[in-house]
Amino acid sequence: MITGLATQAALRRGAANGGAKGFCDMDWDDALPWAFLISIAPFVLAIRSIVVSRRLRVQIAALAGKVAMLDHRIFRLDERLSGVAVAPTPPPEVSAAEPVAEPIEEPAETAPPAPVFEPVAEPVAAMAMPSPPAGHPAKPFEQRLAENWLVVLGGIALALGGVFLVKLSIDYGLLTPPVRVVLAVLLGIGLCAASEWVLRREVADAEATGPSYVPQALAAGGAATVFAAIYAAYQLYGLISGPPAFVLLAATAIATVALSLRQGVLVAALGLVGAYIVPALVASDAPRALPLFLYLFFVTAGVLAVLRHRAWWWLAWPSLAGAFLWVMVWLGFDPAQPESTAVGVYILAQLALFAALRRGVPRVGFLTGIADAPQIGPLLRVAFGLFALAVFVLVHVAGFDNPSLAVSYAATAFLLGFAYRDRELDDVIATAAVLLLAVLATWNLPLLTEQQVFLAQLRLPVELWDFSIACAAAALLLGGGGFLAQTSAPRPGRWAALSVVSAALVLVIAYWRLHDYGIDIAWTGIALALAGLNLAAAASVARRRNGELEIEIALGAYAVGVLGATILAATFALSNAWLTVAIALHLPALGWIEGRLDLKVLRPVALIVAALVLIRLVFNPYLFGYPIGPTPIFNWLLYGYGLPALAFIVATRQFGSRADDLLVGVLEAGSALFTTMLLTFELRHALYGRIDAPLSDLGSDALSPLLWLSLGGFALWLGDRRARPVLTWSGIILFGLATAQVVFWQVLVDNPLFSARSVGHTMIFDVLSLAYLLPALIYVAIVLLRLGPRWLRLAARILAAGLAFVWLSLEVRHAFQGEDIALRIFSSSSNASDGEWYAYSAAWLAFAAAGLAAGLIRRDEWLRRVSLAGVGLVVAKVFLSDMAELEGVLRALSFIGLGGALVGIGYAYRRLRPLQAE
Repeated sequence: MITGLATQAALRRGAANGGAKGFCDMDWDDALPWAFLISIAPFVLAIRSIVVSRRLRVQIAALAGKVAMLDHRIFRLDERLSGVAVAPTPPPEVSAAEPVAEPIEEPAETAPPAPVFEPVAEPVAAMAMPSPPAGHPAKPFEQRLAENWLVVLGGIALALGGVFLVKLSIDYGLLTPPVRVVLAVLLGIGLCAASEWVLRREVADAEATGPSYVPQALAAGGAATVFAAIYAAYQLYGLISGPPAFVLLAATAIATVALSLRQGVLVAALGLVGAYIVPALVASDAPRALPLFLYLFFVTAGVLAVLRHRAWWWLAWPSLAGAFLWVMVWLGFDPAQPESTAVGVYILAQLALFAALRRGVPRVGFLTGIADAPQIGPLLRVAFGLFALAVFVLVHVAGFDNPSLAVSYAATAFLLGFAYRDRELDDVIATAAVLLLAVLATWNLPLLTEQQVFLAQLRLPVELWDFSIACAAAALLLGGGGFLAQTSAPRPGRWAALSVVSAALVLVIAYWRLHDYGIDIAWTGIALALAGLNLAAAASVARRRNGELEIEIALGAYAVGVLGATILAATFALSNAWLTVAIALHLPALGWIEGRLDLKVLRPVALIVAALVLIRLVFNPYLFGYPIGPTPIFNWLLYGYGLPALAFIVATRQFGSRADDLLVGVLEAGSALFTTMLLTFELRHALYGRIDAPLSDLGSDALSPLLWLSLGGFALWLGDRRARPVLTWSGIILFGLATAQVVFWQVLVDNPLFSARSVGHTMIFDVLSLAYLLPALIYVAIVLLRLGPRWLRLAARILAAGLAFVWLSLEVRHAFQGEDIALRIFSSSSNASDGEWYAYSAAWLAFAAAGLAAGLIRRDEWLRRVSLAGVGLVVAKVFLSDMAELEGVLRALSFIGLGGALVGIGYAYRRLRPLQAE
């Protein structure tokens, strides 16, 4: 409806209104007093009518009780005088409109305020949308459709009919514009009067028939018709100017809200929408913030008062949307002139209004007490968050001028005060802290030239000085205010956390924003002073310690604040390499404090610190760029990883002695990880001179898997002995990492059989033993010591056998080919001689026989079968290869040796009888 009329106005008025910007087209200096009086008058009358009607209802109820009591006494007296014995009868029933009250001597002037807000049951007003009476059967669907929804649609149709009536008269030119407007107004007033007449007739039948929506539909249609008529008089016909149009539209909307006290929630919704769109309907070439936001303040105040009185909580959401969106529209309309003082005062007033929606208004009878409806909490949290966002936008649009900054601090202080008084909503302290910290973090500090930066190091410029003062004020408000509040607040733990976290973040923000200017104002000293303040606060809380959880949380928060401030001091004073070390050393300190003070709350904090250290040392992309130095062992790695590993080990014993939880598991994993990284990096630094060198030399590369297998075996042994799953899994991971490099790199890729490289001059003590024999021996040790799960021991058996076979074969080739054992397919010089080919058979047969002997002696079925498979491999080689390749005595020796071995195997099986023993 409004959109259509506005479109016609734009087409008809054209250039005459081309400069309009969407607000009040009037001289507000003259009209402002009248607008104020007319806007506030309906509120005063509505409030007075509510108070008077409530007083009259109380008096009527008291008189009704007296009448019932006197009637009962007369009845009893008549019984005694007549001398007739009759059974006593109950007093006559009183209708819902005249409830029976207890006998009182004098009618009360005003009802005493209830400590907790409850909506007042009003016999007449409740006819708007009451719930069906107790025991009254629910209406069938057809009846609800006809009496409720169709009536609501009828009200909408009436409103549209009034608009279309005006449009029809325009299209056909039947009536002059003044007559059209007057008739439309009279129609609207007539519909409202009809709604009142229907409402009075419905009161008598409400008990039997349930609620009626007819009066609301008539009133809503009438109000909409009057609203459209006044707007048409201003926008379409130009009959009235801007100031009177604004006043009349506002008065209509406010009167509609007041009318809803008798009619119901639908009328209130219509009045609410109309009240918030009035400023958008009346245009202005020079909009001003003061009249607009003064009007919006009174609209919101009146709407919220009605909503609280009638408990129409869902209507508070559109009211919040209107109050908030007008701020954003104004700030986006003309950013050059935001009028930050008027806008800021309006935002603070809105915070107070929504706080009053929850806390009530003292000495106002129908608004006293605390509203504890379930919808209030989410509504206020959202409202405070939106208006905090509005303050943040205002500060930026206003260019961080003094009024906007004062509003941001005032809003923060207001939210803190509200949270201190209201236990159920004390979590809004997070909104207060985020608002102020966001303002500081986005402060528009100037860009200085190199010369200006040099001068800034000597003396702070005005902008930087203002920012420094703002940071100090924020730390005092949030940190100091949180400390003072925790001494008497219902939940001191939250306030202590606010005090600790906000003070630390203010210091971090100040350092972050001022450090680029080269300004050094003793950051480390400030951090240590903050640690001292937190320590004093912890001592103060410790004196109040009585075992309550909130006191424990507060004490833990200040203990964490001490450690956090010392971490900040280390950050400001130390380089990146030492920073992680300093953070890691806080873990034993946390473990000691947790043990001495029995503060369970420190365990999550220790978990966060441990995760921070792990991230910095494991996932740090700049790690390889740290200067290590040329000296092996005694370099940055020794303290960069050694001290964190030691700190994790000590903290594991401290925290693990009191509980076994996620923290202990993370500390154990960190201990294993840092120890492995320390030894691995030290080894690679000693071998290659740097820790990020690629794999290139088989002898040097083979040392890393040997280290990992040794550490993995130790972790498996320790995990089995102490029943620590984390250590067991650490051993399994190291086992898998070492096996992957041995199999895929040392056997398949960098095998000296496939690449030309020297394996050394001396047999046994060569590269081959490092790459294949020693890993095989460690695998054997894992099997013999029965470390790890069964599947891992099986994998170790297979790997040990395979690596031993590879080592033996390559050593045979080393004996015949020298230090270069690479295969050269197209070169005859690398072909195996008869002696070498026979040596393979002899070596493999001896290897299989030794394994078989060990299997027979240890009664190891798996080893026996693998050895027999090896013997089968030798048999195949002898019959398929040696018979064709070898000549002379070597061929004979090959078969003789094989035959003797097979006979010996059979004799051993017959003598030892392994199968029978099993």
